[in-house]
Parts: sequence; structure tokens; C-alpha cells
Amino acid sequence: MTKASPPQQAQPEPPPELLLAARLRRRDERALAEAYDLHAAAVYGVLTRLLDTASAQEILQDVFVRLWERPEAYDPARAGLRSYLLVVARSRALDRLRATKVTAPLYTEDGAEWPLPDEQPGPAQRSENEARHRRVRQALGGLSPAHRETVERAYLRGETREDIAAGMGVPVGTVKSRLSHALGHLRRLLGEEARSWLD
Repeated sequence: MTKASPPQQAQPEPPPELLLAARLRRRDERALAEAYDLHAAAVYGVLTRLLDTASAQEILQDVFVRLWERPEAYDPARAGLRSYLLVVARSRALDRLRATKVTAPLYTEDGAEWPLPDEQPGPAQRSENEARHRRVRQALGGLSPAHRETVERAYLRGETREDIAAGMGVPVGTVKSRLSHALGHLRRLLGEEARSWLD
């Protein structure tokens, strides 16, 4: 009597982000369309906070063209696709803002060049900014990992409560509860400073 071989276990399905990244690298146009459908609204929302409508639409297109032309730049092991696209979009938007600043010199009535103020923070301002960043980091360090991630997703990545819930695998109500608890903690520790950081 032959011995029955043990049933083979099914291999776990790779995460959707990994599958999408692999399809983008294979130049699958449907993968790009799926990425656009999933994330374009969030990316556009961030861009419209920084730019006018026409510029936001242009940068939005640039972001997805970059994803198509350089899919290997996205590493799903390091971040979700939405986070990656938001970082690229914010960087492009800041480049656009810097490029559109008025750079022509201004002149006084007698033709002398008008001295423009130095917009770089001085030593005192830099020191104050660094101290404030340390206080914020320390306050965030007092939160549980789940609460800290929730705050970072909401305020640093610009994710909606629904996006956070999907990304962390919890109900939207849990996200709201975590945000409420975390923001209360930050306000107790930082006072008015929390308001300036969270606005």
C-alpha cells in the first residue's frame, strides 16, 4: 500500500502593493490605471493645498508619469504607494513654488537696488525650531506605536480617516478614537504649541 503524500499547503498571496509594483515594472497599463483610480484624489487634494488648480492638475499628471517611467523608484517594502506618491507630489509642488518666486531685483526711486530681506531663519530662530521639533518628537514618543502611527498618517502624510483605517486594518471608529486620545495627550504636553504643529 502506497503512502499518501501530505497535501501541499497553498502559498500565501503576496500583498496587493507588491503585486501592483510588479505589474508596474512589467509596464502593465492597467496597473497604472488602478494606481491612478486608487490614489489620484488624495494626491490632488494635497496639491491643491499648495498650488493653484492648473498647477495642481499639471503636477498630478507629472507624478503618475514619473510612476510609469520609473516604477523601480517605488519600493513597496519601504512605504505604501499612496505615501510614496504624496512624497513625490509634495516635492514637485515645493519645487514649483520655489521656481515661481519673484527673483527680479527691486529698485529704489534713484535706481539703486533695493535690499531684500534674508528669508533664512537666523541662529535664534533655528535654535527655537530645533527645540520645538525635539519637544514634538518627545511628546510623540509618549504615545503607543498604534497611536503614534495614526497621528503621523493623519498629519504628516495627509491620509483621511478612511485611508488610515484601511492601511492599519482597523475600523474608522478606532482611528477616530486613537486620534482623539493622541491629540489630547499632545495638547496636555505641548499646550498651544500643539495647535501650531497640528494646524
